[in-house]
Amino acid sequence: MSEAKVREVSRHKGTAQRASASPRSAGATHPGYKREQNEDAFWADEELGIWVVADGLGGHQAGEIASQTVVEEIQRSAATDRHYERALQRAHALLLGDEQSTGNMGSTAVVVAEDNSYFHVYWVGDSRAYLWTPGAGHGQLKQLTSDHSYVQMLVDSGAINSTEAANHPNRHVITRCIGGSTNPKLEIDRVSSPWSPGQRLLLCSDGLSSEVEPDQIAQILAENRNNRRAAELLVGAALDAGGKDNITVQVIDAPTAVPTAHKKWTSRTGSALRASAQILKQHGKLLLLLGTLGLVAVVAARLIGAS
Repeated sequence: MSEAKVREVSRHKGTAQRASASPRSAGATHPGYKREQNEDAFWADEELGIWVVADGLGGHQAGEIASQTVVEEIQRSAATDRHYERALQRAHALLLGDEQSTGNMGSTAVVVAEDNSYFHVYWVGDSRAYLWTPGAGHGQLKQLTSDHSYVQMLVDSGAINSTEAANHPNRHVITRCIGGSTNPKLEIDRVSSPWSPGQRLLLCSDGLSSEVEPDQIAQILAENRNNRRAAELLVGAALDAGGKDNITVQVIDAPTAVPTAHKKWTSRTGSALRASAQILKQHGKLLLLLGTLGLVAVVAARLIGAS
């Protein structure tokens, strides 16, 4: 499907949204052809270095509530403590305690948080993060996350191979999600890696990864350096494959310099140090005189006390 067709379909079915106006990252989402509602959600703040994709479970409004709850807790954490594992735990507790919950309302999540020249990926469920590195051919596409799913358990145990997994009838059954059960404890997996120039991260719901082969994903990323176009073409590829599920993607470029949030911090710190140095320079003699007088007063007090 062409980029123009994706935009046309989006006008009628509610998608193809950019995560931000900045060219460093972009996202798009689409309900697909089989679902009436889009239960996926995504959000990004490039200045803070945070991106999230959540895939809601439960049908109707339940899935939308679940994925939006995840996004809202990540937003709250981004603005305060930046402890994203705690944010996912809070979302889990909220969904378990929601009066509207029918016991199966939940969400997957994949979160990327930038830390200077490193990035950290947190995930629950089968939403994925891929790292694309430029190179020969279409470059290298590496899956950073491992699905929390029944089929992945079979693959890990050696019961089936990756080819059988791709066509397994239970490939959409997940073993871990935010909310969705009565288990109060949520396990969150994490992986960290340094950025390298030219690399890109892809976050996606299983509406992309279940429908589009990794080779095609790598080709789209290699041939489209514009993130908005790449995101829309990835969604288009999933629609061409049938669009059987909601589809959400975010494409993120490696930073070319120290992230903005870090620059602001160092700038404020540097300004404070320079201001302190200027005060010392201007009032150094006065401070020295006051210090000397203080010392004289202490000595005099001791002499008087001794006498």
